[in-house]
Amino acid sequence: MSPLGHALRERFESVSRMELQRLRRKTASLAPEHRAEVDALTLEVAQRMAQRLDAALGSAGGSELAGVVMRLFAVTAPVVEDMR
Repeated sequence: MSPLGHALRERFESVSRMELQRLRRKTASLAPEHRAEVDALTLEVAQRMAQRLDAALGSAGGSELAGVVMRLFAVTAPVVEDMR
């Protein structure tokens, strides 16, 4: 996954966690194991979205969209050295 793909994944996971926390009251009636399943599912969706975007940005013409995607999702691509 590219540095931008990692940044997108982190952003999407962060948004997912914030929304799950915000919705805790609405999901209070769920059993703990069901809540954990919902949490895992939402994080999986966030990861898949980042993977799809990363693949699209890596394809022909994708580099032209990188700036738009970064602005749209409020992310900055880390320097490759930052990924170590």
